Amino acid sequence: MTDKLKLQIKGLSSWTRNQRVLFWLFLGALILPNVIMLFTESTSLLTRFTGVVLPFALYWLVYSMWKKPGKPFWWLFIFVFFAAFEIVLLFLFGESPIAVDMFLNLTTTNISEVNELLTGLISAIVFVCLVYVPCMILAVMSIRNKEVLSDNFRKKQRRNSSILLFLGLFMLLINYANDNFFVFRNDIFPFNACYNLGLSVDRVIRTNDYATTSANFTYGAQSERADSVNEVYVLVIGEALRADNMRIYGYERNTTPNMSALVNDSSMVVYRDAITMSNTTHKSVPMLLSGVASEAFDSIYYRKSIITAFKEAGFKTAYYSNQSRNRSFIEFFGNEADDVVFLKDNVVLTDTVPDMELTSLLRQRLAAYDGGKLFVVLHCYGSHFNYNDRYPKEMARYKPDVIPSAKRKYRVQLVNAYDNSALQTDEVVHQVVLALSEKQVNSAMIFASDHGEDLFDDSRGRFLHASPQPTYYQLRVPLCVWCSPQYRQTYAKKWEAINSTKEIPVSTNKVIFHTLLDMAGISTPSLLPNEALSSGVFEESERMYVNDHNELLPLRRSGLKKEDFHEFETHRLKY
Repeated sequence: MTDKLKLQIKGLSSWTRNQRVLFWLFLGALILPNVIMLFTESTSLLTRFTGVVLPFALYWLVYSMWKKPGKPFWWLFIFVFFAAFEIVLLFLFGESPIAVDMFLNLTTTNISEVNELLTGLISAIVFVCLVYVPCMILAVMSIRNKEVLSDNFRKKQRRNSSILLFLGLFMLLINYANDNFFVFRNDIFPFNACYNLGLSVDRVIRTNDYATTSANFTYGAQSERADSVNEVYVLVIGEALRADNMRIYGYERNTTPNMSALVNDSSMVVYRDAITMSNTTHKSVPMLLSGVASEAFDSIYYRKSIITAFKEAGFKTAYYSNQSRNRSFIEFFGNEADDVVFLKDNVVLTDTVPDMELTSLLRQRLAAYDGGKLFVVLHCYGSHFNYNDRYPKEMARYKPDVIPSAKRKYRVQLVNAYDNSALQTDEVVHQVVLALSEKQVNSAMIFASDHGEDLFDDSRGRFLHASPQPTYYQLRVPLCVWCSPQYRQTYAKKWEAINSTKEIPVSTNKVIFHTLLDMAGISTPSLLPNEALSSGVFEESERMYVNDHNELLPLRRSGLKKEDFHEFETHRLKY
């Protein structure tokens, strides 16, 4: 080792033991996401600068109280965690603070999804580790170091940070005076992260109490049809499948050959202008399975799902899922059924199971069907990333479909694999229709996706779904209704109503609950005929979105950007 190198190592070692250097280093690490958000957020310039000045002043003031900066680093470690988490999310979504849904995803996302998602976040995770892991080590060294910050140094820092704090508070007041939409708990990081963490804890507690709070709920549902009427209804819930990549919605690739054939023979109706009210699975699917989208989302803690309504009306019920159990409302609602199967209960968490297994379960159930009334829910895994795990390799029509990593430069492979997954979902729907057709009874199927997906579609470079602010691609989803010849003949007016509403803008989370009850002839005070596509009195309503705080907001206020409005206008869709 040369003398020069020895001197450099000695200098670096001396630098890492310097408490003043560590003081500023730790402050820099804490404020780093705020500085990044100065360039990423769509809030006003004043709000973004306030988001740097005010938190930095508070961090600065707190650190000035300690003789060793390593101690406040660990005492404030929750903010270090927030900073690292936020940087990863900024890499993934490009904007917005840590949302309630992001915290909840930590408790409801299964291991398989986590493994698939992490493959696309390696660079962000490496960056965060390079920034914060050394800080953690240096913080320990700071605490063990005999050297301390002088009283004069800390006094000076308290004075300067206090001046900056007053400036930050003044900027905060100006924000409230000039911006009607500014809310401190929503717009300033990390305070919004703290607030959202509190909300997520509250939701977890309320979710865990669900069995108690919903125990006495009843729909008071009754069938308006005689017990001798044989009828079967199936709800197929797709995952992360957007309408724009389906031929039945005008896509150039024939990703829906079977569904296109059903449309051509007039047995399936496709709703051209359908959107979801949430871009997250754990919120959208419970809305599809209940009537909360017509009320307030938080009423979900006190009510049961459509499965219970069908059971009260005398239907046998089944719930078959290709998702993992995760103590969420999706699992709770599924457990209401007479026959419940989660395909991933008995497999290794990281293993994939094809959605076609759901159709096998349906065929088994129909094989045992000897008449009467039956309602089945099939919850697919659909088009969740990693897309090329969603279909058998021999079924890959579009190639290359091997995805090296989730980056824009591999968009061709990503889209190919995604389109192959859409083909697989098309085949699932086809098999459901074939199984129902073979029974030759009054039967119907509704297919919808819980949300869509970003695929690096524009200059924003957005990918996946569940971002704090949605995009057009995450919102526009397929909604299709198929009815058997027997149903179309027996309930001709309902079939006519379904056809007459296919051009009307609809929100899937609102209409599916009411439409299924109406199609099945179930009466309940919870049924709103004006929100049932088959009722003949369906009324178009304002487009709404359920935001991160479970508030129903007009779609225009959901965080959509000019790129999204352009797509809505290009496809002649309402927003």
